Amino acid sequence: MTAIACLKVFVGEDLRFASSEAMAALVAKVASAYLETAWAWPRRYGLVAPYSFVLADPRATRLDAHELQAMARDLQIKMFGDRGDGEIALLMFEGDQTDVMRFASMHGDALKALLAGVDDGAFAGRVCRITPSTVTSIKPPGGPLEGAPPAEELAAIEPEPPPGDINDLLDAPKPNTGWWGIYYLNKERFVGSGVDWRMAWDDLSFGAIEDADVTARDLACLDAAREQMAHPRPGYMFLPFCFSSLIKPSVREQYRSRIEKLPRGLRPRMAASVHDVPREPSYGAIGQIRNFLSPYFSLIDLHVRDPGFRIESLPAGVVNSITLVLEGADERARLAAITRFLKDPEVYRAKRTWQGVAMVNSLKELDLCRRLKAPFLSGPMVAPLAAVPAGEVACPALNLPYRT
Repeated sequence: MTAIACLKVFVGEDLRFASSEAMAALVAKVASAYLETAWAWPRRYGLVAPYSFVLADPRATRLDAHELQAMARDLQIKMFGDRGDGEIALLMFEGDQTDVMRFASMHGDALKALLAGVDDGAFAGRVCRITPSTVTSIKPPGGPLEGAPPAEELAAIEPEPPPGDINDLLDAPKPNTGWWGIYYLNKERFVGSGVDWRMAWDDLSFGAIEDADVTARDLACLDAAREQMAHPRPGYMFLPFCFSSLIKPSVREQYRSRIEKLPRGLRPRMAASVHDVPREPSYGAIGQIRNFLSPYFSLIDLHVRDPGFRIESLPAGVVNSITLVLEGADERARLAAITRFLKDPEVYRAKRTWQGVAMVNSLKELDLCRRLKAPFLSGPMVAPLAAVPAGEVACPALNLPYRT
């Protein structure tokens, strides 16, 4: 016996996910502090996605929804105070491991429907809605809320060793790849997605780790992309390559071995995103990279962190786009970077090169990109990191962030 469940946390008076990474980090901190003391061994827990925890108890066959109400109350007080205007709601899904992990990556309208008590039958398991004041069973309607066995009996049970698959589930590295939707502002539609190692809850950036690790992460992203290409969606698929790795012949061959496994028929829709490009890359380095990537990819995009990137040094048409990747926590600095990068669009037009801004994560940043007419956008405020590519879909700019 082992009861396993996914617990999703909703924040706000309209019960929707908060889009801010800072909010996600705060929820993770408060919830983890509660679970560390209340969900003690032999129970297990782990953060598997923003606002999503997996809980397991090897002694139980059913978790107690009333017990988790204390967590909702704790979050409510920490987030909004005793008389705050906001509201916390928890959605607990209990089922087998496969469905639990699928539920962890679920978002959008389906989750809102479950919160409202509407079950579409997508998951075979038990669903409870938990708020600081109420606990209700959504599936089955009017179903049990208490744990099995009861709490007083549970405490006396010697735990059985958890099955290896449960143990591996919580101990194994969490999924480390996801897809950012790429939004074309002029047409107000998503035109594709880019696969990325960094998850929304991960503060690591490519520039903070060793080259060998960066290459390994790029290769993992290529493998993740190959899996998605088995059931391709419309739109471009942007795949990552490290600039410093691409200029090393031995590392290029590692990339080549992965690229050649990708479906040839999808090459017209495959794009390469070269990240960590220096402020003024040499002509020789760009030439090497272009010669290597062009036979496999229809578009080449350079990801830069310096808003003063020297576009003047590139030959016209040598790459298709330059994307500024925003970084740091200082909002004023991020807004200044956007302004500087987008101030001379005619220079980029003369080079036949599009501009884009990535990691847009606040409304101010999104509004500034709109005013300065940045052609392409991505990031948490445009569309959250998703388990699958967004494909091509129309979405008015005022409706961002887009949620599937």
